[in-house]
Amino acid sequence: MTDASSADDDTGGADSTAGAQPDTPENVAADGGSTTAAGPAPGSAGRLAPVTGFFRDHPRLRTLAVAGPPYGILVLFFAVPLLAMLLISFQTGQIGGAWTLSNYTGFLGSETYLTVVWRTFLISAQVTGIVAAVGYALAYSIVRFSRRTTLLLLCVILPFWTSYIIRMYAWINILQSGGVLDSALAAVGLPTIGLLYTDTAVLIGFTYVWLPLAVLPFYASLTNLDPDLIEASKDLGAGPVRTFLSVTLPMTINGVVTGIVLVFIPTFGSFITPRLLGGTSNVMIGMVIENQFKSAFNWPFGAAIGMVITVVVVALLLLAARLGGGLFGTGGETA
Repeated sequence: MTDASSADDDTGGADSTAGAQPDTPENVAADGGSTTAAGPAPGSAGRLAPVTGFFRDHPRLRTLAVAGPPYGILVLFFAVPLLAMLLISFQTGQIGGAWTLSNYTGFLGSETYLTVVWRTFLISAQVTGIVAAVGYALAYSIVRFSRRTTLLLLCVILPFWTSYIIRMYAWINILQSGGVLDSALAAVGLPTIGLLYTDTAVLIGFTYVWLPLAVLPFYASLTNLDPDLIEASKDLGAGPVRTFLSVTLPMTINGVVTGIVLVFIPTFGSFITPRLLGGTSNVMIGMVIENQFKSAFNWPFGAAIGMVITVVVVALLLLAARLGGGLFGTGGETA
């Protein structure tokens, strides 16, 4: 009896062991159990499901939710002030005055103001030409002849880490009579020149300020240029000048145009650099606008001048976009 009972117990134990299955996540889930692997606990994705589903079903609202905030900022901080300036420019003497066109006729009909505009254009063109030539050569040398491009680009943008005003006062210290430049010239036996408050000082200041801004699009366009095209031009017998004019420059024209625009437009409207380095004898149109707002307190007339300059800037942008084929392209594309 004892042996039979023991045998029965062993058989029952074996059957229980054979019928048991490992506690896998699938088996536990089938038995009604719950584990972490059986399904994710409700979290942020579950809470956001109704919102994402709503925007998925309403694509126009989704587009508005994504693009609305940046467009709203543009409207609030650009379009609205521009519209306000346009309305003020048609008023007389002060804000709230009678409506008139005298501000525009007085500016466009004045030989003095038009002379200032022309002089501003010439200075801006000279600065743009100098910066374009120096900046393109610098960017080309970084791309073609240097292995430390990151370090060199860091050195190019390093002046941006310092305040604009501080840099201008540093140039005053360098260019003034008896300053750093005159001291260096006197040390080597050369006559002093005292460049402060001259056109040359204004050109130096503008070139120093805008050169890094032009180098970056030049560098980007040259980086995307296929070097095999240059080698192919040389293999076909073209010299360095012809290769540059027929291959390098056309393939990087978008970056060149972008750099020119980024230099010419802020130079055209600048007033800090010519006031600090050029003095009162080197008047640019930006200084005239500043004077109307801060000294003469003739805001409508200053707004009218600003609107005219805005139209000129927009026209230049459209011209640059047409010439460049894509104002903010980086060049290097093939037709």
